[in-house]
Amino acid sequence: MKAVAVLGSAGFVGVMLTIGFGLGAFFVLSEPAVFERWFADYFVFLLVPVFITSVPAFVGTIVMLRRSEKGSATRRSWFVALVGLVLAYGITSVVSLPLNIAFWSFTLSDEAITTALAWWMVAHVARTVAALIGTVYAFRAVTSA
Repeated sequence: MKAVAVLGSAGFVGVMLTIGFGLGAFFVLSEPAVFERWFADYFVFLLVPVFITSVPAFVGTIVMLRRSEKGSATRRSWFVALVGLVLAYGITSVVSLPLNIAFWSFTLSDEAITTALAWWMVAHVARTVAALIGTVYAFRAVTSA
């Protein structure tokens, strides 16, 4: 389960970095209508890698938190790892998902797309940092035991 937690977390951060660095520039530099069309057609394909990395990270971290000794440094590391993942999921749920739905609606003006995309990118950076913190602390939990 340790490997599931750490590898899932690291994979999740990799997916988030790919979306942010790999596609973020394209998103920001594209004309709003081009971005919106691409997003509607292809963004759904990114959900599979997010799912197959974040779910094992989440499950593995919860299992390892429950298995670790109460009051131990290892348990505190697993707890921080879980908080990082929960924050990433929370930001996704509260900010990213509603913006994704807005992009998919094709009802936004070019100006609204540009503004919403700027907020989406800020949220994406925040959730990537949260996921990275989770990964670092999962690794710490494994290496400190």
